[in-house]
Amino acid sequence: MTKVAVITGAAGGIGQAMLRRFAQAGYTVAGLDLPPICPPDDQRFLGCDITDEAQVRSAFERVIATHGRIDVLVNNAGISAIGALMDHDVATYRRVMEVNYIGALVCTRAALPALAAASGRIVVTSSVAGFAPVLGRPAYVGAKHAVTGLFTALRCELAPQGISVTMVHPTFVVGGMGEVGRSQGVQRSTTGQEITPDDVAELVVKAVLDGRDLVLPGRTAKLAWWANRISPRGYAWVMTRRLGRNPLPVPPISPTIRPEETTR
Repeated sequence: MTKVAVITGAAGGIGQAMLRRFAQAGYTVAGLDLPPICPPDDQRFLGCDITDEAQVRSAFERVIATHGRIDVLVNNAGISAIGALMDHDVATYRRVMEVNYIGALVCTRAALPALAAASGRIVVTSSVAGFAPVLGRPAYVGAKHAVTGLFTALRCELAPQGISVTMVHPTFVVGGMGEVGRSQGVQRSTTGQEITPDDVAELVVKAVLDGRDLVLPGRTAKLAWWANRISPRGYAWVMTRRLGRNPLPVPPISPTIRPEETTR
C-alpha cells in the first residue's frame, strides 16, 4: 500500500514544495490549510484551521477514511510576528503560539493512532529561532522554542510506539512567511544567504527516507547550531550585530566562530 504524508500549512511556499517532493518520492499526499487559501480544485487539500480541535479531528478522520493510513505527519504550518517585545499586544503573542505550538500539538494528537499503526514519523518545521535567540521576533522565537521542546520530549515518549520525530530548523527562507500584527515601519531583517522552499522540502523528504532526526537547511542554520553551542554569548553578539543592533558588550569570541559567518 502506498504511504501517506499529511502536511499542514500546505498552501504556503514550503507546504507546496513538501507536497510536490513527497509525491515525487511515491507518497500519497494530503494538505491541510485554512479554507480560504486552499486551492478549490485541488483534491489533495482539506480546509482546516489547525487551532480548532474539532476541525482537526474531522480532517484526520477524512484522511483515514480516504487513504486508510498516515505514515508521515509534517507539522509545517506557522506564522511569525516581526517587532520588539512591546510592539505587539498579548493577543498577537497568543495567536503565534496557537498556530506554531498548539496547532502542531492538536494535529499530532489526532494523527497519533494512525502513526502508531504505521510506525510512522512526525516532522516538525521549526526554525533556527527554535534553538537560538533571533533579534526582533520574540513571539516567534518563544513559539518555536516551545514546539521544539515539546517534540524533543515526545521523541522519547513516542519511540516505544514505533513513532519517530524529525526536527527541521531552516534558516531564512526566500519570501518569508505569514505574519500577524506587523508593526508600522518594522521591516523583516535577515542575515546570511536565504534558501528556497524547495531546498527545505528536498532535505526533509531525504531525512524521512533516511530516518534522520535533525535537519539544518542552509549554511547559516548549521553555523547557528554549532556557534550557539560553542559560545552562546558570542553567537548572541554576532547575531545582534548582523540584524542591525548592538546593545551588548563585545564578548570574547571562540576562534572557531568567525563573525562573518553569523547566524540567523
